[in-house]
Amino acid sequence: LTQAAMMVALSVIIGIFCKSFLNFGAGLFRITFENLPIILSGIIMGPVVGGAVGACSDIVSYFFSGQAYPLNFIVTAGAALTGVLSGIVSRYFVKNRGTAQIIASGAVAHIVGSMIVKSIGLFQFYQYMVLLRIPMYMVIAPLEIFIICLLLKRKSFARVVGYCGKNYKAKGEEAVKYIHSVNWTFCKPGLDRIGELCKRLGNPQNKLKFIHVAGTNGKGSFCSMLSSILAENGYRVGLFTSPYIKCFNERMQINGKMIEDKELARITEKIRPIADSMVDKPTEFELVTAIAFEYFKSHKCDYVVLECGLGGRLDSTNIISTPIATVITGIALDHTSILGDTVGKIAKEKAGIIKAGVPCIWCGESEEAHEVIKSVAQNQNAPFCKVNRESLSVKKVSLDGAVFDYMGYTNLKLGLLGQYQVINATNVLTCVDVLRKSNVSVSEKSVYRGLEKAKWPARFERLSYSPLVIYDGGHNPQVVDSCVESIEKYFGEEKVLVLTGVMQDKDYGYIAEKISTVAQEVFCITPNNPRALDSIEYAREFALRGVFARGYNDVTEAVNAAVEKAKNEKKPLVCMGSLYMYPEIVGALEKAL
Repeated sequence: LTQAAMMVALSVIIGIFCKSFLNFGAGLFRITFENLPIILSGIIMGPVVGGAVGACSDIVSYFFSGQAYPLNFIVTAGAALTGVLSGIVSRYFVKNRGTAQIIASGAVAHIVGSMIVKSIGLFQFYQYMVLLRIPMYMVIAPLEIFIICLLLKRKSFARVVGYCGKNYKAKGEEAVKYIHSVNWTFCKPGLDRIGELCKRLGNPQNKLKFIHVAGTNGKGSFCSMLSSILAENGYRVGLFTSPYIKCFNERMQINGKMIEDKELARITEKIRPIADSMVDKPTEFELVTAIAFEYFKSHKCDYVVLECGLGGRLDSTNIISTPIATVITGIALDHTSILGDTVGKIAKEKAGIIKAGVPCIWCGESEEAHEVIKSVAQNQNAPFCKVNRESLSVKKVSLDGAVFDYMGYTNLKLGLLGQYQVINATNVLTCVDVLRKSNVSVSEKSVYRGLEKAKWPARFERLSYSPLVIYDGGHNPQVVDSCVESIEKYFGEEKVLVLTGVMQDKDYGYIAEKISTVAQEVFCITPNNPRALDSIEYAREFALRGVFARGYNDVTEAVNAAVEKAKNEKKPLVCMGSLYMYPEIVGALEKAL
């Protein structure tokens, strides 16, 4: 509104200036650039705002700039049409933003809005003299378009007005850079900041339906499978996850497609001035959460599968008021300095996502966590459901996936590798059953197709066939246990090569103990993170357990050595540890193979 009002004011001021200094015919033939702010508004803010700016500019100009002709509906409509057409052409008829977009928008807006429609309105006052406007606009229109091009090519001006040029990738990178620049250190935990930010945005989260997912492990895989099933049923499904593996845009997806750079840049530039103006500025994750809400709302998602970042009760995703279901995938000791040093304390934090009257699904095994979560659900009068796996029958597990029966389904195929993914799938199928009871239609065919098509990187993901290379982002004891079980299931008593790196705040002694049971040789690396454990120190942990290990300062060197060993000895290579390693390892692996 402020920006539109400024454009109206600018148009009026330009009109007054032109009347005073560039008037060559009682207002009819003056050299005027009043259309410049109107066309700019259409290009930057869209056809609706462009049309409103055009109409308001003409009406206000009548009172302040001393037009030689009376207020006329057709002339006002022509001014409005100038803004509408510039917005329509720029957004819907020109593929890439840039000079071509500006020229096309300006030309159509001038010819139709000013030269034709406004001239029709002026005909009753000036008769056929209005034809003299044609040569006048042949001069004015190119000049205005040239000025608009110059303005929007200036990065400082374009950023202020929220215009994304044709280099969407650069704009997307600029948006991500701003998001990562947000200083979250020493921020007081709570929902006040995200609450204020969302309120200023018009509370986009209130226009969406969520399945809210918390838990220590298995959240990402669960969210991936559930969103795949819902998408196969024909719904438009938003997916919000963290952290990202390769690219920031992974965090926000609709039906498996990541947010585009231009969309990320547009929404970030919309939110940025609001966030910067807040006294208690939002954290990085709160900013990302708000961007996701706005993205899903603008695309009118039917459902959003929303993964918590850390914890639950005070997580920024918990600003949502009425999800259609809440899910807690499991509880283990992780982030104990923040969430609590016992399973019960962590469970209470995770259970903070449970809402009054909203079904809650508990997928974990811990009895202590079960009692806490069930108690919270009862206090909230929320229907409570614990996943029952008695009917689970696994028929086949191989490096091509798994086949299993569960809850009346037979021969379900799961493309995701890792023995634990079948367990995650039972959690998803239980959730689907609960959603159906909440009047969410999900066909049986969608379940079969969704599970088979589901993809989730860095969770026992096969990166290469020859040599066989697998990546698993096991970063805490529970996940490492599951990964080791999968290695034993797939490879039996055969020892494997392991490339690994962890954070120093993890129980790396226990992790090394578990890996040592399946490893012939270990290649230790230092993840690119300030919290990373030094590779030399990590290698010592394996040496203490009788496994040959070497620490590498360079990831590429470690990958090359591990791949060479795997080729020569025809051994599987399993990359394990922090998700922060994934992009660098994949990049090095592509060069080594």
